[in-house]
Amino acid sequence: MRKFLPVLMLFLAACAPATPAATATPSPLPFFTATLPVMTTQPRPPTAEAPTTNAPSQAAPTTSATTIVQVNVRAAPSADSAALNLLPAGVQVQATGRDSAGAWIQILAPEAANGLGWVTAVALEIPGDAKALPVVAENSPATALPTTPTPAFSASVTSQINVRRGPAASFESLGLLEANTPVTLTGINQISTWYQIEYAGGENGRAWVAAAYLKIDGLPSGLPLFDTQGNPLSGEAGTTPTPPPATYSAAPEDVDSAENPAVRLTFAPSGPRLIAYTSDLSAPFGDAADWLEFTVVTPQDGQATILYFSLMCEGNGALHAELRQNGLLAQDFPGLLCGQYDVAVRVLGGQPALLKLSADGSATDIRYVRYTLTISTQP
Repeated sequence: MRKFLPVLMLFLAACAPATPAATATPSPLPFFTATLPVMTTQPRPPTAEAPTTNAPSQAAPTTSATTIVQVNVRAAPSADSAALNLLPAGVQVQATGRDSAGAWIQILAPEAANGLGWVTAVALEIPGDAKALPVVAENSPATALPTTPTPAFSASVTSQINVRRGPAASFESLGLLEANTPVTLTGINQISTWYQIEYAGGENGRAWVAAAYLKIDGLPSGLPLFDTQGNPLSGEAGTTPTPPPATYSAAPEDVDSAENPAVRLTFAPSGPRLIAYTSDLSAPFGDAADWLEFTVVTPQDGQATILYFSLMCEGNGALHAELRQNGLLAQDFPGLLCGQYDVAVRVLGGQPALLKLSADGSATDIRYVRYTLTISTQP
């Protein structure tokens, strides 16, 4: 506005009426004083900063990854954080970052309020180097063992395991615990194969985990006892009361055999990497043996490869295992007992292998075992 003021003044002066010619003295040119309106400038209020969110940017790079086992998607990089979803094995996800220790991977999670969730790194197969992912969170203390003094009846998880509603693999899974997660023991079943633990997602804050997957600090004693359904048993804590007669029944007979196995499994590069099978056996009465056939697809038939076996059991009996391939007993088979996990077994690719599980029939009364066999291509 100020730049155009002199031009306006000259223009007005040029248009002013001329002075009559009767006087010889020229009249001075009129002088106009331009009065501009007073402009008051108020300081601009500071721009409010948008609240910081973790919503994924449309331009944020992602890396494809695949789940290799069933795993929880959590709200934060901690096994104690809320579970948002449960992903089965073989699902492709988009990784967006990691924690500073590389123990947890951040992924796109539509079910989360901010579109992001966290998965333990051991449950993912990530092409290339996972350390190349950007660090988007500091290391969670929940990924390490506690440094504080260990309370009584405490333990830590040795491998990723299910937390279940009751003391058996047949009960509903309430979630997963990652390796090295500390737990507090609050009870034990009468055959010492399952522990009750403190768990926020369980009924009355309690749930169950398999004893074979726990590293227990010391020898807990005095824990309350529960039956096979998770019901409290009467009697002194820490001692097993005499069970009533006929606690276990014979396993129902089935029609599987070496020629007609209960299941036929195939491990291929494009297929599942972990398979679980649950059944029951008993001796000297009932179904005494199960046969399971599996084949590993390899680039060349006869190529040696490694599978990992875990066997979880409940009941009052024991199981024996033998492995055959090409009709012959596998001489290097290390055997498999209830409570063992990640037992490495060498097999030949492209050739069906036959695993036989048998109930121990050395007793005169019924010895019953309900088992879950897990076979995976990775420990």
